[in-house]
Amino acid sequence: MEELEKQISEILEHIISIRRHIHQNPELGYEEKATSELVAKELKSLCLKVEEGVGGYGVVGILEGDRPGKTLLLRADMDALPIEEETGLPFSSKVAGIMHACGHDIHTAILLGAAKVLSKYKDRICGQIKFVFQPAEECSPQGGAKAMIDAGILKNPKVDYSLALHVMPQLYVGEIGLCSGPCTAKSDRFFLKVTGKSGHASAPHQGIDALVAAADVISSMQTIVSRRIDPRDSVVISIGKITGGQRYNVICDKVEMEGTVRIMTPGYEDEIKEYMNQVGKGVAYGHGAFFEMNYLEGYPMVINDARLTQKVKEILIEKMGKDTIKDIPQETSGEDFSFISQEVPSVYMKLGSSSRNTKEILPLHNSRVIFDEGCIPIGIKALVALSMELLQQEE
Repeated sequence: MEELEKQISEILEHIISIRRHIHQNPELGYEEKATSELVAKELKSLCLKVEEGVGGYGVVGILEGDRPGKTLLLRADMDALPIEEETGLPFSSKVAGIMHACGHDIHTAILLGAAKVLSKYKDRICGQIKFVFQPAEECSPQGGAKAMIDAGILKNPKVDYSLALHVMPQLYVGEIGLCSGPCTAKSDRFFLKVTGKSGHASAPHQGIDALVAAADVISSMQTIVSRRIDPRDSVVISIGKITGGQRYNVICDKVEMEGTVRIMTPGYEDEIKEYMNQVGKGVAYGHGAFFEMNYLEGYPMVINDARLTQKVKEILIEKMGKDTIKDIPQETSGEDFSFISQEVPSVYMKLGSSSRNTKEILPLHNSRVIFDEGCIPIGIKALVALSMELLQQEE
């Protein structure tokens, strides 16, 4: 591993400069033009086969080893979030209202670093490695992974298994979190509308108050989780936005709501929609109002393949030490790497990104979250070691 660490140290300054450039120049999902051009330029400098414009602004680099074998896909996402940065970093976002608050700049830099190192080990690699730089991960319910799959990233050559990592502020630099089986939630989105009849606020009996009906709908939706879901299972229904009303003395005739469903236990995917429709219609009817729901299927759960997860764990312990690995629970967040994990055996890892000296650990998507760049060489080392060992084992 000394040789590998030397290779990483030689490119680290360049990789960090790329990360900072991307951080200063963030682009939202479906708009990652400059980021994808930068990625493609870096991959071409390594003499890899490079495909651009894959499923939007997606970029794929293919490294063919000198020995025959299977195909491993490594994935990083590239898009930023519509958040005004408040970190105070010297390389803070220069784009108003847009920030890399989910660490996708880190992911992109790590995968570029892994590509640079692995390209030097071509003679030791069995099979092929696909470096997939994905757009629009934050754009649920569609996302960029599905578009890239539709464009053929799992074919020619056929992908046998895949890996991805994501920064995690709740872990320290030097730690990598793993879980087997479901490790993220199914993440859906819904739009609700309650329609009543307007009237004068002094005579509510002459109208149908959509605000009162909507309030009852919101409260009653929570009984789905508390009374219709097995208490040993896990489902979340959250309404995050409500809009309604025209004036203080007018009975509201229409309320619109938006929210999300997170399912952590397989088996409820179809039932939740039906339960919500039953509750919404029933409660609204009791008020004399009308209920409508538009339910959008989002990202499914990321399922970490049990056999591959065990292999990954063994390799990381051997190459990076037992203390590196942390067993972590399933998360309630959504992730469109799930579309890849549905197709091929996959492992989604969490990369510790907080300094042990950090006074306040802030969550992802926070305007002040800072990722310790010390996680970058750790991520590169993990992906390189896993790539070489897995391909050799599966030769």
